[in-house]
Amino acid sequence: MEAQTASKNITDASGKKQGYWEKTEAASGKLIYKGNFKDDAPEGWFTYYYPNSDSVRSKCYFRDQGKSAKAILYHPNGKFEAKGNYKNQQKDSIWNFYDEVGNLISIEGYKNGIKNGVSKIFYPEGKISEEKSYVAGKESGTFRQYFGDGKLKAEGRYNNGERDGLWAWYFPNGHAAAKGVFKNGIKTGLWMYREFDGKVVDKEVWVNGKKLNEKEMEEFLKKNRNYKELGETKVKK
Repeated sequence: MEAQTASKNITDASGKKQGYWEKTEAASGKLIYKGNFKDDAPEGWFTYYYPNSDSVRSKCYFRDQGKSAKAILYHPNGKFEAKGNYKNQQKDSIWNFYDEVGNLISIEGYKNGIKNGVSKIFYPEGKISEEKSYVAGKESGTFRQYFGDGKLKAEGRYNNGERDGLWAWYFPNGHAAAKGVFKNGIKTGLWMYREFDGKVVDKEVWVNGKKLNEKEMEEFLKKNRNYKELGETKVKK
């Protein structure tokens, strides 16, 4: 951790901060931060505090003239809140996030402060609840959700932030509660809805962003007798 010296809050002839520094609240005298500077850039470990409190808010280890930092964030009770790296003051690495009792609740990838890569959410006992990926801040690729016992709850794909392709939501017994296709975030083609035992309870047909009425749906299905339930999007006009 940072090494405290006898002198503090020193600036050199050019006005640059050098050595050990502390900043305090004017009214309470409580520390805001403490750490070392070299040529006005933070260097090594810095400790930051919650306002008007002795509780540590975060600890950061700075390098590369303060451009990069390893960060550990804390809840007011002292438990970890998050861990990850900063680059140019932006999140830039895999970040882990924790609840107030110390359980890992999510893992998120960042690049230049924007979500990028795999993102996962966990149940309190540690099992995965949801996983998906981001590219430049937008959902992209496979999406899955799980029940607490690990069984699949939902699955699909994103493309540039929009649902795209086959999506399905499941009952705990594995039967699909709803299943159909999105194209650029819009329902398209035949959608099926079932009860817990797998019995069909409803169906819809979507064409060009419009849900067909009963008569239109019957005509559509007559024209497309070979239309597949699971994902065929090319249909007769």
